[in-house]
Amino acid sequence: MGKKSPPRLLPDRAGNYYAHYWDGRSQRKSLRTNDLFIATARFEGWLKAFNNDNLVDDDPTVEQALSLWFDQWITGRMISAKRYPSLIKNLNRLFGNMRISEITREDSRNYFNVRSAGVIGRNKAATGTIRRELEALRACFNFMCTKVEPRERRIDAKTLPYIELPPESLPRERVLSEDELQLLINACEQHCQADSNRMSRISRFIFLAMETAQRKTSILELTWSRVNFDRGMITFLPEGRAQTRKRRVPLPMSTRLRSVLERAYDERINDTVLDTSRSIDYQLKLMASQLRINDLSAHVFRHTWATRKAMAGLSLHKIAMFLGDTEKTVRQNYVHLTPDYLSDAVD
Repeated sequence: MGKKSPPRLLPDRAGNYYAHYWDGRSQRKSLRTNDLFIATARFEGWLKAFNNDNLVDDDPTVEQALSLWFDQWITGRMISAKRYPSLIKNLNRLFGNMRISEITREDSRNYFNVRSAGVIGRNKAATGTIRRELEALRACFNFMCTKVEPRERRIDAKTLPYIELPPESLPRERVLSEDELQLLINACEQHCQADSNRMSRISRFIFLAMETAQRKTSILELTWSRVNFDRGMITFLPEGRAQTRKRRVPLPMSTRLRSVLERAYDERINDTVLDTSRSIDYQLKLMASQLRINDLSAHVFRHTWATRKAMAGLSLHKIAMFLGDTEKTVRQNYVHLTPDYLSDAVD
């Protein structure tokens, strides 16, 4: 078989199928079956991956570009990498078979319409969600211009389409009142797992969210190996993980949180503080309904913490350090809440 022969599906002497291809020399990849139907399906899957790894195309499909972006740039680099497969799946529903140069500005508008109507995805998507997905598509295209390997894969920036983004969502202003916070604390202190006397998973999450103001994923992924009781510190960034724009900073435990974590540690069943890193949204919605607290989400705890600290006079610099945000971002959102805001401009 010559060097230019494309990959082929072939049987060996025992009747087991393999993929035959050329990679500087003749190679074979076992498909681990003697059933032609199964072998054909496996060969097609292997061939798709093979082409993604070896085919150089100056105008790839969006599906190929997203696959390369995920494999080379997202996996192992982004803290929230596990969120990307569903995001990529949504983008591929509309753009996947299109060549990058074929996309028009109208296509990004169309994506907004079908995502917000629930035609793509499990539910109707919020404007902020759609904007993040289209921002990811932009990032993928830029990656294909400047970072994809090998360099022969890099495409001409002139072929990139303009991806129109929907407007940014209005900031969420929901702040929990003192009564609502106390209601949550009382409920969490009494709420146990249905099949045991262990503190419930949602209770552990709420205490961590109230006391640390960290993002939902940071809390869901927290492990006991990063909770240091001797120093009274929690390290939210997993070892070996690079910091991203959404920084995860080490934080001291409050007195209340330390007490909660000590109990939870005694009741632990594995190394994950919340037993598993799966979504907490349903349990949070259920507790909010039971306590009749409206518009409760994981982000509300973070915003409530920052709002109350700003109103209490804690410096914006320290609030930014605690949140893992830039001081510029914190100033934009919370400076108007500080006790001396523009006080020298009146009277």
